[in-house]
Amino acid sequence: MPVLRLAARTHPGWVRENNEDAYLAEALPGDGGWLLAVADGMGGHRAGEVASWLALRTLRECVVAGLPLAQAVVAANQEVFRRQAGDPDLSGMGTTLTVAVIGRGGAVELCHVGDSRAYLLRQGHLERLTQDHSLVEEFVRNGALTEQEARRHPQRNLLTRAIGTDVSVPVDETTVQLEPSDVLLLCSDGLSEALPDSRLADLLAAAGPGDVALQVEALIEAALAAGGSDNITAVLAWWDGDAP
Repeated sequence: MPVLRLAARTHPGWVRENNEDAYLAEALPGDGGWLLAVADGMGGHRAGEVASWLALRTLRECVVAGLPLAQAVVAANQEVFRRQAGDPDLSGMGTTLTVAVIGRGGAVELCHVGDSRAYLLRQGHLERLTQDHSLVEEFVRNGALTEQEARRHPQRNLLTRAIGTDVSVPVDETTVQLEPSDVLLLCSDGLSEALPDSRLADLLAAAGPGDVALQVEALIEAALAAGGSDNITAVLAWWDGDAP
């Protein structure tokens, strides 16, 4: 039988009073595999909390109903847009959304909008699976900024794509096949901005194989120690293939 170990944690950080991050980490009904997602909401008057929660609720309902993952993300976008367009208190709200469905055979389907991230740790090497939809990421791709400069740029949180801010949104899609002892990490930018990729890799590799609870605690605590200026969320999945 395939073995997947899950762990997740979210923390508001040291600066913000509320937590606009939300996550999913659960087994799907029947042989549907597992659903992992991170959403980082934005908007005043706690509208960011509404956006992230609403996006994940809609996403889960659609995936459980059998809708293809990209279509489920589109449905989440439409629902958040409908709510913000019809309620002045929620006007302008939106959220990032990074979601993975892991099949029973270890095949991962990944969809992504915004600047939350998905990473794959394989044999000590950390690979980023998503591309930030942000202004500074475009600057980096164009050679106008280095990665180090982008981490300190005052407009680093300005998104070029988000869930719910427009009636339609392009969705990035990718697939990956997990191998034994692979670790899949989904996180909000409160983690990835606080810790460079090299530090993330070290923290994930420091724990014993499959000890996702220890890994997720180490990630959150390291981000808090680095300043904790934003909400911080991490969802981890460790794949052991056909282990008993």
